[in-house]
Amino acid sequence: MPQDAFTLRYLCEELNEILKGGRINRIAQPTADITLFTVYTESGLKKFILDVNPACPRIGFTDSEPFSDNTPSNFCMLLKKHLLSATVKGISLVGFDRIVKIDLEPSKEFFDSPEKTIFVELMGRYSNVILTENGKVLGGNRGINFLDNNVRPLICGLPYKLPPVGDKKEPNDLAIKEIFDSIEKITAENLCKFVQGLALSTAQEIADGFKGNTSAKDFYDYLNNYIYHTAKRPCVLVEGGELKDVFVYPYKGVKGEFKNFKLLSDAENAFFSDKSEKKRFKDLFSRLSGVVNAGLKKSKKRLLAVTSRVKDAENAEDNRLKGELILSNIYRLKGGETEIEVDNYYDGTKIIVALDKKLSPSKNAENYYKKYNKQKRALALLAPQKERAEEELKYLESVETELTLADNISDLKAVESELLLSGFIKKPPAKKGAKSEVEKPRIYDVYGFTVKAGRNNAENDKITFTAKPYDLWLHAKSYHSSHVIIETLGKKTPERVLTAAAEICAYYSKGRDGGKTEIVYCEKKFVKKPKKSPLGFCTYTDFKSVTVMPNIHTELLK
Repeated sequence: MPQDAFTLRYLCEELNEILKGGRINRIAQPTADITLFTVYTESGLKKFILDVNPACPRIGFTDSEPFSDNTPSNFCMLLKKHLLSATVKGISLVGFDRIVKIDLEPSKEFFDSPEKTIFVELMGRYSNVILTENGKVLGGNRGINFLDNNVRPLICGLPYKLPPVGDKKEPNDLAIKEIFDSIEKITAENLCKFVQGLALSTAQEIADGFKGNTSAKDFYDYLNNYIYHTAKRPCVLVEGGELKDVFVYPYKGVKGEFKNFKLLSDAENAFFSDKSEKKRFKDLFSRLSGVVNAGLKKSKKRLLAVTSRVKDAENAEDNRLKGELILSNIYRLKGGETEIEVDNYYDGTKIIVALDKKLSPSKNAENYYKKYNKQKRALALLAPQKERAEEELKYLESVETELTLADNISDLKAVESELLLSGFIKKPPAKKGAKSEVEKPRIYDVYGFTVKAGRNNAENDKITFTAKPYDLWLHAKSYHSSHVIIETLGKKTPERVLTAAAEICAYYSKGRDGGKTEIVYCEKKFVKKPKKSPLGFCTYTDFKSVTVMPNIHTELLK
């Protein structure tokens, strides 16, 4: 993406206009990469974010604060010490590089303090936030060391030095005229190689815009006019409903649909918030999938072991019969035999019974009876173990389905809450003063009727068994699905309400990719939950069914 000096220069102008004169009220570091400032400005409260995530470093505004249980880092405490109640004096781009300078005037309520400056270096894996005073380093987000990449010293108390730029020149450097002295040299690759702070997409836009000129003499003026005087029309590139990139204006060399914004900071906020949300969704989905897959693996292994032991114990009656037949034919045995062929007087067949020649006939019979009794006891113990293993496996498979049906972070959080409740995830110790997040089911307004759909087994139980007896309960017939409740208030449910609720139920079922899905429904009073049954399990009677196509019906969400 073109998060280069060209874009940052326009962004800094906006941030300076909005934040200049604002007072810092709060400083937080919700993650290792993110530093958040709450700033009171003339236009209201602003959440100012400095993110040095190597994958997508940024500076700007954010609407939400990432949740974190972490205690403040040393750097966060350093910022609080020096910058709480400080006033933003100005925000500017340093030269023409991906470094933003934030000048701050500390509060003088209690004592005079020198002005502070934050340098935000947005340079991929070298991104950093560095606090300075009178040009000297006080601390940094990624630590302060003797040599940063073996190039420059970053030591507390020593002067802050900018990263080296090599042979690259700023756009207004007259040396540009000598470098690009012929049309053939004006290419995107050469611009990135010799001009400081340009992304490839921006360089390509400049090179394409200059095409058609027969002389390179005008390129210096063209380049500077483009860099410093391009009309700003902030936008985000949208492909297939996803936000793909953010631009100062719609680049002609980029194909796709553009969504326009009034401010570049708004466009960046929309883009990075969407990107951050998708990353959080992916990370949480991966973590929960790991928990569920590990649980499934253990459950399958446990069930296999129990089933194998049950199978071994299923020949208990054979051992009892052999012991009985030995006793009934004991007069034929003299001792020392390894087997005996006897008549099975229960079905008239002949069977061969193995014997231990070292034991007497009565001891052989006793051994068979001992095996029988041991297997009988084992069957009695293994039956509930097998039932529990089957229930756990079925339950985890239902949670696995919930994960695949999750559409957003909120849905995944609901699954996480269920796994905490069921003990598959260890509950972290409660933080003093922390407020627990209250998760709610999906709630729809369907033609005047309230429809609820559970997002996990715990929610399914809750909405089902807190519903009124005359409310309608819906569930996919052959698949795991959300429980859906139509609050009827004692009124007859219109056909279109039932259809829409059934479509929602079909969408949040394991069979939603299979086309038409059969949904069963009945009054809630006919839905029962057996004692000690797992979360989300219930039985139902007196039901009818309807076949519908899955539909998410986002337009009906409250």
